[in-house]
Amino acid sequence: MPAPPVPVYDAVVVHNPVPSPYPGIPSQAGPPAMENMPPGYYYPPPYGAYPPPWPAPPPPRTPRRSLIASAAVVVTILAGAAVASYPTLAGLDAGAEAAPAVSVPPASPAANAMSYERVPWIRSQIDASLQAQSAALLAGDENGFLTPVAEGSTELTRDLRRRFGTLRAMQVTGWAEKLIGSPTPVTGQGGREEWLARVDLQHCFAVAGCATDGLRAETRWIETPADGLRMVAFDASKSEENGPRPWEVTDLTVAVGARTIVGVSPKYAKRLPELQKQAEAAALVADRYVRGDAGPVDRYRIFMADGKEWQRWYGGEDLEWAAGYAVPIGETRLEVVLNLSEMPEDYVDDTLRHELGHVATLRGADYSDDDDFWWMIEGIADYVDESGVPISDYEEADLVGRYVDEVDMTTGVVVPPPDANTEEWQVAARYGVGYHAIRRIAERFGEPAMLAFFDAVVRNGTPLKDAAPATLGKDWDDVNRDCLDYLKKVT
Repeated sequence: MPAPPVPVYDAVVVHNPVPSPYPGIPSQAGPPAMENMPPGYYYPPPYGAYPPPWPAPPPPRTPRRSLIASAAVVVTILAGAAVASYPTLAGLDAGAEAAPAVSVPPASPAANAMSYERVPWIRSQIDASLQAQSAALLAGDENGFLTPVAEGSTELTRDLRRRFGTLRAMQVTGWAEKLIGSPTPVTGQGGREEWLARVDLQHCFAVAGCATDGLRAETRWIETPADGLRMVAFDASKSEENGPRPWEVTDLTVAVGARTIVGVSPKYAKRLPELQKQAEAAALVADRYVRGDAGPVDRYRIFMADGKEWQRWYGGEDLEWAAGYAVPIGETRLEVVLNLSEMPEDYVDDTLRHELGHVATLRGADYSDDDDFWWMIEGIADYVDESGVPISDYEEADLVGRYVDEVDMTTGVVVPPPDANTEEWQVAARYGVGYHAIRRIAERFGEPAMLAFFDAVVRNGTPLKDAAPATLGKDWDDVNRDCLDYLKKVT
């Protein structure tokens, strides 16, 4: 569940200011945008490196409870292995030229033509193949989906067949493969000439007309005498792109319910019906806390990993104390990953509610990672998880009390995020500090005011000292001191 100590983006630039919705609060700078990405897209770190229960049993760590069974379609499938990715706006790099609509393909160039003279023809061939492949996927035509693959490409055929099955099981409703820029000649296997083509994959699932997310993929093609351009590679996304995605590289079993899409690795296929019920129940809780103007979450996407996949999906999670996280994969979407190999079965419910709380409260937000409001991001996710539970039932209350007694609290409830070296008891305690502070603000000022405060600080980037008077009617020092007094009283 909880927060992400390791950023997954490198060079950043600041883009357009975000106007403040609150009277008296100045506009703030917008979030960092990832280098070479179109305006409006950036990748913050994953949110929700959720700690284990305390004390943790030997292997496990992460979630909680849930009880709603919804009609689900459970399909065992083989899930994909090849597509490089990156969310894009309208499927293009900023400034990249769009693939032209070609009604009549350019004539095939002469055999002795230079590479640059062949580009228009190469491009038209690849573009036509990608369009046909997209149409075949949406139509459920596996043979058509595999048609672009070069004869003898056994591994690629297997990977694409696996991906086809996964995407169909996830009920793909939107899919478009579009060239980004122009193909580039490169030297391939055995010194043969290949063409490197970057592709944008716009995709969405389960809901007709749903907003698509983008992935950048690198494909390679060879020219064949009989069949023209044929595909020989379709790479998986890289860690710097928050990849690979689970459906690219793992054999998944998938269940699609009323509010969720749940995919599990083969090891947990038999547990999927119960896991899907728990996910549906958690989604109904998270739905009550959706923030922003992006509208309801169409489907929460949740993937359950074993230890190997935990180290691979979305670049891998290397925090020993983490058992779940939520990772942004598009402008208005986060996907959730749970490490079932490190989690007691009775902790799944809690982790699901916490992580889906991140999805509900952070999607569509324009903000950069900031230690000053980490406690709010994790506190509100625990607040969603603990919805309706008496404060006396909070399981880590004793650890929070120990933290208050033993650790310097000069900054009040603005505790720093844990890192890879933080002791596990302190990890749980810091989450608890955030939860108690958010709960106290809601009790003192009302939940709507607490949520407005959260929006001002986390979603709009307003400093605490400006947001508190505008949304709570009190100075931040007063609010902070009161929250700390509350912690001492209830822990």
